[in-house]
Parts: sequence; structure tokens; C-alpha cells
Amino acid sequence: MIEKLSFTTVLAAVIKTVQDGTQLRCYDSVSKDIPYPYYSAEIIGQIPDPSKTMWKERYQIVIHAFADGSNGSVALFEIIDKLAAAMTMAIELPAGYELIMQTPTGVQQIYDEVDGSKHAIMGYDFTIFYGFKTKI
Repeated sequence: MIEKLSFTTVLAAVIKTVQDGTQLRCYDSVSKDIPYPYYSAEIIGQIPDPSKTMWKERYQIVIHAFADGSNGSVALFEIIDKLAAAMTMAIELPAGYELIMQTPTGVQQIYDEVDGSKHAIMGYDFTIFYGFKTKI
């Protein structure tokens, strides 16, 4: 049976890669009292990626970076750089699935939050193979 990978599995793999590579926490849900700096990851799309020979899916994930803004953007830029370095490592997937591409789509936006913190959004696309197409 050919089964697509659940987006929750991909999101968990991204969170693990971010935490292992940056030594900072990455959440899928953020409460108000979390100390800076930290990351938050969310899935924004799961799209079939048509191919004549294989079954594959593209997962679009954004990672939010939050940092103290009392020293300008320095702290934010540091954790953006840490994230970029961490995401050069491939995410780990369960057996039977293969990561074809892990593509950074860059910084989407940077915000100055009301509490004085800084917030950046970075995008990543993951193309994952889950089977070959065959004629019966």
C-alpha cells in the first residue's frame, strides 16, 4: 500500500532538526510566557508533486524565530543564522520515505512586536518520495 506521510511526522522531524542544530527550543504551539529566544514551526501546505514515475508530496513549513529586541535586530539575526545552519542537515524520516529536496525559501517577513521583541518568518519546502508508480 502506498501511503502519504502525515504532515505531523514531517513537522516533528523539522522541530527535532531545529532543536538539535540550534540548541534552542522549537514549539508547534506557543504560550505567552516562553522566554526568548525560541522557534515555532507550522505547516502551511501539503501539495502533491506530480511525476510520471514516483509518488511524492511537497510539504511547506514556516519557522518563526523570536528574539529579544532590546539590542535591535542583533539577537534575531543570530538565531536566523543558527536556524539556517541547522537546516543544512536533512530531516530524518521514517523507513519507506525519502527526502528528495529540502529547500529554504528564505526570510518571508520580519516584525517588530508590541512587547519590544523581534519576530522573523523563514520558509522551507520538503519534497518527500513515498513510492514508485507502476502499471498493472
